[in-house]
Amino acid sequence: MKSLKKYPPVVIAGLNDASISIVRSLGKRGIQIIGIYDDNAKKYYVNSKYCSRKMKGQLYDQPLIDMLLDNIAKKIDSPAVLFCTTDRTVLTVSRYEEQLRPFYKFVLPPYEVTSKQISKMGFHNFALENYFLVPKTFFLQTGERIDGIIKDIQYPCIIKPEFREKTWYESVPTKVLYAEKEEILLSFIKKYQLERLSLILQEWIEGEDSDIYFCLAYLNRNQEPLAFCCGRKLRQHPRDTGSTSLAETVDLPEIADETLRFLKKAGCIGFCSVEFKRSKNNGRFYITEPTIGRPDTQEGIAVSAGIDIPYIAYLDALGENVAPMGTTKKMIKWINEPLEFYRFQNIFHPDRNLLRFISKYRGVRSYALCDWHDPLPALSFLREKLSKGFRRIGRS
Repeated sequence: MKSLKKYPPVVIAGLNDASISIVRSLGKRGIQIIGIYDDNAKKYYVNSKYCSRKMKGQLYDQPLIDMLLDNIAKKIDSPAVLFCTTDRTVLTVSRYEEQLRPFYKFVLPPYEVTSKQISKMGFHNFALENYFLVPKTFFLQTGERIDGIIKDIQYPCIIKPEFREKTWYESVPTKVLYAEKEEILLSFIKKYQLERLSLILQEWIEGEDSDIYFCLAYLNRNQEPLAFCCGRKLRQHPRDTGSTSLAETVDLPEIADETLRFLKKAGCIGFCSVEFKRSKNNGRFYITEPTIGRPDTQEGIAVSAGIDIPYIAYLDALGENVAPMGTTKKMIKWINEPLEFYRFQNIFHPDRNLLRFISKYRGVRSYALCDWHDPLPALSFLREKLSKGFRRIGRS
């Protein structure tokens, strides 16, 4: 293996909740980190001391390519390792692969794979064609009236955009809408003018937050699995339809095997993961969402459990001969402080009972932001919340 001093820097396109575990894993090894962030970036994900150079810019389409080629590649001595942390970034880099290859080393599936699996419709059709268990789903294209499918929809159901579009987040308060019956579904469509978007209407799988499982993985260019880490959510924000706020590692070969079967069949390489929900009605695991070509929000739980996926990904991108990682440490808790903070604030949630809320922290804990060697992200988050609290008190 080469000396680390000769290793090239890493460029992370997207400093966000999925990137901080990469920044710390590689930064602590003395590898230079160059990060790109956009207007949506939270300060606490940008402020790590291990990110030596930070640049603001667009994370997709031609502006990203121009920044990678003109502002970064021309100013470093050797090709850098490139990691993507958003779906649109993955699509852009895989689309412009030929332009980027002389200047960057990265492991991504071909564009036809990323575009199919990142598209909710493409993923759903692929899953059905290859006998993967998924919730019953309907698709409504932009401008299409719901009348044609309304009687076939099963309730309760969830409504979400086919693509994570800015228009959705500008008008809808959550990333997913939950409708218990037809009247509520129709009221959402009218209230938020959802006819403007391509929509997914999906059967709701009965279960709690703790019935949601995930399998983080890394496959090399030959689709050989170099790392697996299975876990389950204990809490998420918002409840039922949000992102992970508290999770723990688990030993569940059933979902690891199904994850590998899915990823190999889909042609995936590099960072990837699959999320499942176990139905309380029949006990079966339904695939709800794959993540292709990028790390997931809870990627840090793998590092805490002894499976350093970011470092594996770095070495593999450089063409090193990487041996598969060992066994995941079980029952490692991972706390995503920003979202866990909001869960604690929600007075209407049954976990408002303090003892019951705290009891889920028992065991070995790890954190998304808190790190004694890199305190600024956690301090930035704390400062932001204190500032908002004082402003709220002042207005009162």
